[in-house]
Amino acid sequence: MPEKAVKECADMGIGESLIACGIFRHELDSVLPAENGIAVHWLDAALHADAGRMKAALDHAITVHRAHSANRIRFLFGNGCHPDIGKVAEDCGSCIPPVSNCIQAIIGPHRTRQLEANRTMVITPGWITAWPDIMEGLGWDEVDVRINLGRYDRIVLIDPGVAPVYDEAILAFYDLVQVPVEIEATDLAYFKRLVDQILDAPT
Repeated sequence: MPEKAVKECADMGIGESLIACGIFRHELDSVLPAENGIAVHWLDAALHADAGRMKAALDHAITVHRAHSANRIRFLFGNGCHPDIGKVAEDCGSCIPPVSNCIQAIIGPHRTRQLEANRTMVITPGWITAWPDIMEGLGWDEVDVRINLGRYDRIVLIDPGVAPVYDEAILAFYDLVQVPVEIEATDLAYFKRLVDQILDAPT
């Protein structure tokens, strides 16, 4: 991904930069206009499982964008994604959105709290895709997954309808976690407002 990011920056002559968690790839593509003038550097969602690797990846992304004379660097992460994420953004003259995680970024803190009541875990389609790498990063096997997720009575998969959610993938995820999975359709209205705020925020 670093090489791709360098190419994106070079091709665009880079002014606006956004360093973002790959969990948002489909959602961000959906809310940004096609000709947006923003160079995006995607970080692997599985990096959340290793704070050291995530910090190194953030530092590398910042170096890449600064090397290509980025006017502004913005960040699309939750403020709970890394213990130093706020300082990293502050050192770039930026800030982290006022949400804890990717679920809150998409549907907002209030709706997230509603869904998480009564021993419910909330995920997005991106979680299904990233889960094997997250397990690897955590050093988990099937037993570890079931122990850690066994405290939940159900899992709600919020689906904005911007990426395919295949029955086979959901069934495989259920077979792994052994917790019932429900799908709830949602929209990206909150997420779009959040992205607009990030990109419009003054330096």
